Amino acid sequence: MAGSTRSRTMSEAEAESFVISLLKAREPMTTMEVEQLARTEGKRCPDQTVIFLTKMKKKGLICGEVSIERRGWLWSLP
Repeated sequence: MAGSTRSRTMSEAEAESFVISLLKAREPMTTMEVEQLARTEGKRCPDQTVIFLTKMKKKGLICGEVSIERRGWLWSLP
């Protein structure tokens, strides 16, 4: 829906696939960049974005480290 401000909350599996596809195309990305791209597509992670990305990191699906230059977490693929 063009112009819609409503976001649809993705399932955990759908959100994982979404994040992995973003990182394949544009890694590394900050948490804010992931949130902004999800928002433009009308999507939301099941939890707060940083919490969801941290869970993905703990599962070994993505890597994350704090970046002073980018002022936040920087996410990439393993």
